Amino acid sequence: MTTSRHKFSNRAAIAALLFCMLVSGALFAQNAGVYKYPSEKKVERQVDSVFRILSTREKIAQIMIIEFDSKDGKLRKAMQNRLVKKEKIGGLIPMNDDLIPAMKRMNELNRLAKVPMLISIDAEWGANMRYWDEIPPFPRQMQLGALSSDSLVYRMGYLMGKECRLLKMQVNYAPDIDINNNPSNPAINTRSFGEDKEKVARYGIAIMKGMKDAGVAGSAKHFPGHGDTDVDSHLALPVIPFDYTRLDTLEMYPFKRLIPAGVDMVMVAHLNIPALDPSGTPSSISRPIVTGLLREKLGFKGIICTDALNMHGVAKESGLEKKEIPLAAYKAGADILLMPEDVENSITVIEQALKRGEITMAGLDERVKKMLALKARLGILDKGYSPYVELDGIEKRVIVQENLDLMQQIAKNSMTVLFNDNSAGYGLPVTFEGKKVAYVGYKNPVLGREFGEIANRYGKVDTILLSNDVSLAALKDARNRLRNHDLIIMGFNETDQRPHKGYAINVEEVNFITDWAAEQPMIAVYLGSPYALTRIPGYRNFTAYVLGYSNNQANNFAAAQVVFGGTPAIGVLPVTAASFKVGESVVIPDRFREEYFHFVGSEEDSLMHSVMI
Repeated sequence: MTTSRHKFSNRAAIAALLFCMLVSGALFAQNAGVYKYPSEKKVERQVDSVFRILSTREKIAQIMIIEFDSKDGKLRKAMQNRLVKKEKIGGLIPMNDDLIPAMKRMNELNRLAKVPMLISIDAEWGANMRYWDEIPPFPRQMQLGALSSDSLVYRMGYLMGKECRLLKMQVNYAPDIDINNNPSNPAINTRSFGEDKEKVARYGIAIMKGMKDAGVAGSAKHFPGHGDTDVDSHLALPVIPFDYTRLDTLEMYPFKRLIPAGVDMVMVAHLNIPALDPSGTPSSISRPIVTGLLREKLGFKGIICTDALNMHGVAKESGLEKKEIPLAAYKAGADILLMPEDVENSITVIEQALKRGEITMAGLDERVKKMLALKARLGILDKGYSPYVELDGIEKRVIVQENLDLMQQIAKNSMTVLFNDNSAGYGLPVTFEGKKVAYVGYKNPVLGREFGEIANRYGKVDTILLSNDVSLAALKDARNRLRNHDLIIMGFNETDQRPHKGYAINVEEVNFITDWAAEQPMIAVYLGSPYALTRIPGYRNFTAYVLGYSNNQANNFAAAQVVFGGTPAIGVLPVTAASFKVGESVVIPDRFREEYFHFVGSEEDSLMHSVMI
């Protein structure tokens, strides 16, 4: 799954399951270190206490997770209430929403539950993936792929887990361990650690273990690999045309690493993979793929979860009625049915299949006990556990300094210099002797102003800020005003991660900028996707190119200090981009000037002086 919005606004079987989870010993207390898992005996006791009171229909409902949104209409909310109170649905997943209304609605649904529900979330870069206006984002996984160590990756997994637990959520559908080796991939792309399978596997394990230590179950996705597609499974059914050897050694490699490492869940994608199932059946409802490959051949003993069953890749491309799709996924071998569309009728269809003998009660019981064991291990079956989010002051509690500090650390350690020609003194780090230096903030004046402020802490840097509705005429005017400057720093500050949106690049304006760079020394600071280089054909006209991965305050702050030598540049390219290969970068290992640690305008910041012209 994914989300349509992508930026935080600027401010800003029981034994089998136990085998797959790391055992440590009662409930997670915030800031108290590693979550302590309960004993196997306690888990079994709690599972039995719930399992024995469930009817057949309630058992079926237990293995389903439904979505909710505070903006849902009355009929939809009434249906959700009925599913929770009457059917005893197993869990919830919030969709795109505002934080306070979402938590209020989640509290309402939890109050109706007679069996505690598992609350899950798609939070690959933290809860910001759902609550982008209230909670700052951790970096996307592609930026993590620029790091050279997994220690910060583990820390991010841990802090994301703490964030989820604060919001009373116990499952995060992360990490995404797809290998993104297709730049045009509209569904995965920057959600991936990159195209180095070893790094994808290693960093996937780090995220997973971090979340696990925070008391949150992770879900490796999207099995058997969604990285080399140019079709979005939300909208259609992508075809993966590769032979088994390629799939086994590349796409499935990270899954083969995370399974023995103890990942709690694996999410199965909606893909057409002829080499694995010649029938063309979507992988999420394919028994050869779910049971034959994942369960039997790869030996995964944990929970298998479908990707959302309302996605067109299965909802439309399977040819099945909505109420039949959950049964198809069940028969394929799935343990948890995520976001079925026609829930009540789907429960009935599975119930009827049991009566006809198409599926067995033993198989259902095994799935239900897995779900209940997961709940028990994550503490939500404990008598003293409260599923309710305290609404007062929630934003202050969820935006914590250690999260913000980590975002800054990751930014600093991931800044990537793709090339740097300093032979004539116009590269990195910028020097001022005998030079007149200027900075142009191309769009997003907020980030532009902050960059200009930082620049002027190192030397005199004249600053021009161009608004988001900048015209070619305004660029020409900036060029005329700066014609006597020796070096220009061009900040590309308003970007988009999505290839189908052209990375928000205005080709005419960017071509003007690169033509300008051919005549006047210019350093590019691009706060966006590495893949955007394909939309900047004249990029070699720059004397240096700093890649900042996304346009947020932490990356802008880190990139500015790389430009002026306040911090080293040690990031590496996580994917192949234009003429640059995965793993390439120009490492600048030393710091040449003072490093600043506090954002411009923060309470700790006392140095504010830019020269605007």
